Amino acid sequence: MLIDVHHHATTEALTARRDRAGLSAPPGMPAWTREIAVETMDSIGVTASVLSVPADLGWLPEHERGAAARDVNDELAGIVARAPQRFGAFATIPLPDPDAALAETGRALDDLGLDGVCVLTSYNGGYLTDERYAELLAEWNRRRVVVFVHPILLPGPVAGLSPALLEGTFDTTRFATKLAADRVLERYPDVRFVLPHTGGMVPYVKWRIALNALQHGDFRVPVTREAIDREIAVLDALYFDTTLNLGPLPKLARADRILFGTDVPWANPDVLRLQVEDVVDEATASGNALRLFPELAARLGDGTFSGSSPGT
Repeated sequence: MLIDVHHHATTEALTARRDRAGLSAPPGMPAWTREIAVETMDSIGVTASVLSVPADLGWLPEHERGAAARDVNDELAGIVARAPQRFGAFATIPLPDPDAALAETGRALDDLGLDGVCVLTSYNGGYLTDERYAELLAEWNRRRVVVFVHPILLPGPVAGLSPALLEGTFDTTRFATKLAADRVLERYPDVRFVLPHTGGMVPYVKWRIALNALQHGDFRVPVTREAIDREIAVLDALYFDTTLNLGPLPKLARADRILFGTDVPWANPDVLRLQVEDVVDEATASGNALRLFPELAARLGDGTFSGSSPGT
């Protein structure tokens, strides 16, 4: 069994709003439909995918963002309902409005039965560390919500390189470092954050992130080995997906915190096959994800999964 937690859907609801606004799709955006998704999943042996739409709704008028998120989530719930053993989904949340985000969290999880929420690393330069998100975080913590985080990609190259190559991973690292520095991870320990692309640089520089959390940039502040270890333990509770960068992650992260991811539909067939080949243990392939998404696990465990049917 292979569970993909990093699979991006294209929804008709959001596409229609973009078309009405006269906006074009991201350059080179590949086609995505439920049928294309299942065909791709079958080609590499993926049992089920947890869909996400990491959309920045800031281009919409503020009064339309909540409705846009609801439309996206209704469509995602419909996709899951038609193929419940092939798909789960993260709800798109209408941040930066904390009240709208709180309302849609409840609707998406309780009424639609989605598997968690999808957020961007920041909104208009603001992070979840802002106190106006305290009530939202407290609710996520109470519910033990799985929060899939996606980086923001700059519109153009940096140093002549695609922003998707490095800038996204740096943005994810900045998000985690900010949450650690402002004690969000400690104050809300039951929020299950999933960091994509092996968490950017987080597994590789967690000692520095821990040091910053203790010193806040003042190198004169004394630290102890015990304090560093305590901060690293907080970071080690994060989840990391393997998308486009499995590499040495198994040596740097807890074995029960690694999730398989692909970046469908953006990864080409060769890259998809290579990513599958790199997964060598059952925990990464499916075990960790099945524990994180119990409702998906229940659907897959009822004995009727057929393996390739897209559902109708």
